Amino acid sequence: MGSFKKTVFLLLVSGFISWSTPAQPALPEQKITITNFTVYEKGTKRLINWATDGKVTTNYWQVQKSDDGSHFSTIALVLGPDPGEPGDRYQTVDKITVGAFARPYYRLCHIDQNGNEQLSEIIQPAK
Repeated sequence: MGSFKKTVFLLLVSGFISWSTPAQPALPEQKITITNFTVYEKGTKRLINWATDGKVTTNYWQVQKSDDGSHFSTIALVLGPDPGEPGDRYQTVDKITVGAFARPYYRLCHIDQNGNEQLSEIIQPAK
């Protein structure tokens, strides 16, 4: 009689049980409310002041300026809010340069903790 060689293959299957929780609905993007936004001249500076209702978390602000009201560039970054100040009040300064456009336009760009941006109204310095 002949000899038989018996080959045994052992197949290991590992299984993973995946547990998941139902997807959480995305929170609606919240809009910040600017309660006050002014620009006025004081000597050789323009003081830019604004305040919010404090209901939306702020990462930072971009203060933007334009000579024509259409094309804006960022002139300042303002972190917020200052824990030493009551409420959510902000201020920055824009230096008045000789020969510059007499009444530039300003706007604010709010950036929240998630990186969402929101633009304010466009204003000019008070006369």
